[in-house]
Amino acid sequence: MQAQNDSEDSNRIIGTISNKNNPKQTIAIKYLRQENAFVTSGIKKYLGTKEILAPVYLVATDFELIGTIISAILEKISVAREADATFQYAQSFEVLGKLYTLSNYAEYVKLDRG
Repeated sequence: MQAQNDSEDSNRIIGTISNKNNPKQTIAIKYLRQENAFVTSGIKKYLGTKEILAPVYLVATDFELIGTIISAILEKISVAREADATFQYAQSFEVLGKLYTLSNYAEYVKLDRG
């Protein structure tokens, strides 16, 4: 039964992001049906902080931009970890003139438009 669950999980992966300094650290982006959202998988394992959840509507609007935003956040987490510094997700930030927010959402940090 576990093998089937693993297979179902891998079928939901829509993309991956690898750490350029440590390519073995790969963060998957999966579809999470019950939340109607995409969620990272691997941030907690490799970097010790909450996974990022992005609603489907946000990803559908600009998949490449959301991927770039998640990559930039991962880079900041990685740099903080390498420097033994504490990392905290920013509550809001601007990209290309649009405001985005990160807020606690269950065991995730939810990316959304501000």
